[in-house]
Amino acid sequence: MDQPNERTSLIQANSYADVNIRPRRVVVLDVFRGFLMVLQSLDHARLFLTNNKSQAEHETWYIQPVYKDLIPSMSRLVTHLAAPGFAFMMGFGIILFSESRLRIGWKINKLLKHYIIRGLTLIILNAYFSIFAIIYLNEIIFPTSVLFALGINFIIGGLIFLVGIKSFPYLIRFQKNFTSNYIVDHEIVEKKAEYMRNIILLIIISLLAIGNVLQTPKSIEYGKVDFGWWRYILILPGEYKSLYSVYPPLNWLSFTIFGILYGYITLKQAHNKRYNRNLNLKIGAFLLTLFLIIRIPGKFGNINPELLPSPPPGTLFNNPYLTSTLQFLNAIKYPPDLSFITLYMGLNHLVLAFFYSIPSSTSYSTLNYFIDFLISGPLLDFGQSALFFYIIHYHLYQFMNLIFESLFGYNRGTLFNIDSWQFWSLWIFGLALLWPTCIKYAKFKRSKGPDSLWRFF
Repeated sequence: MDQPNERTSLIQANSYADVNIRPRRVVVLDVFRGFLMVLQSLDHARLFLTNNKSQAEHETWYIQPVYKDLIPSMSRLVTHLAAPGFAFMMGFGIILFSESRLRIGWKINKLLKHYIIRGLTLIILNAYFSIFAIIYLNEIIFPTSVLFALGINFIIGGLIFLVGIKSFPYLIRFQKNFTSNYIVDHEIVEKKAEYMRNIILLIIISLLAIGNVLQTPKSIEYGKVDFGWWRYILILPGEYKSLYSVYPPLNWLSFTIFGILYGYITLKQAHNKRYNRNLNLKIGAFLLTLFLIIRIPGKFGNINPELLPSPPPGTLFNNPYLTSTLQFLNAIKYPPDLSFITLYMGLNHLVLAFFYSIPSSTSYSTLNYFIDFLISGPLLDFGQSALFFYIIHYHLYQFMNLIFESLFGYNRGTLFNIDSWQFWSLWIFGLALLWPTCIKYAKFKRSKGPDSLWRFF
């Protein structure tokens, strides 16, 4: 097996056409992002390639499916890692990107312009997919996809970063005022200011996450109470006239700010694999412990548990989530309640810890081939062209759907069950087609300068 090279090393250097400085790239993050893209593609492949019986219902505040069959249920639940992971990685990416651009001389105004352009690009892409939804469903509907939430939150996250830069000197001055010594240790004062900034961010994250639960109405109010279009766009998933709000941005802002906080904490240790592995293990274990504390009683932090069937007599705490393992994991995603946030972000951190634990090579050649495939194979290439992958994969599986509908007619009952080998073969075949396409695009993107529009994709 070849020794780790530019593609296989866990830390890469970007090549800019017009910039001599070569910032080091943490490939683990690209691999993790690629992992999330694969999970998300599974959900869209299910949408286009399976029959009605295999279609997953959304876990909303007004309808919650009861999961029973293992394969259909787990193939849905595992994809829940994707949306919070995307929002988290976007916040983390804001820190890495902004710090790298400041090092090569970007000014605050240029960063702000970049945040706005990139956010608007995602919002425009959401409108682009809305057009295809209108054509595909043959009805006037305007969905807010994950791209809409990411676009809005990218702008907000960028503004939070810039506010942090502007306000940090005031935090330092505040700390100096509380220092009794005549000789001020500037390093200690700066560290205390960083702690204060991080605590402020953590408070905002907690308020947003708890706010998801507190602002959510009871399920019986859906369709009976007019909450207004602005509430559906910003904070409440659901259908309102022609609007189909799936990802209101404020529901997912806590994940983005959490990524910003994580970026602040790990920035100086970005290339320390052991540090990041241990940190992610600790965060994952902490969040999963919180999940158990919230889920086992089944009260606060779980949105509208009455949506599930009443549990059998004698069930602990009369909790419907304790009737089966699948129901225990079946948290409300729209909007994400505290159970969803702690469970799936906890799992995301454990996955990150796993990727950070992978050695560059071992003394076993067979294992080295597996490692090479894992860290320099399709996950890496998908992750380095994530938005490009998102656009192409959606159309690819939709095109497959059109082929099968032309062959078998427009009765969706003729398509495959999700537990059939045909579905899983087609999903993997689609990923195989996407891999070389993403390799070529990632290579093209790396040849562009740091402010190129092509790098957005």
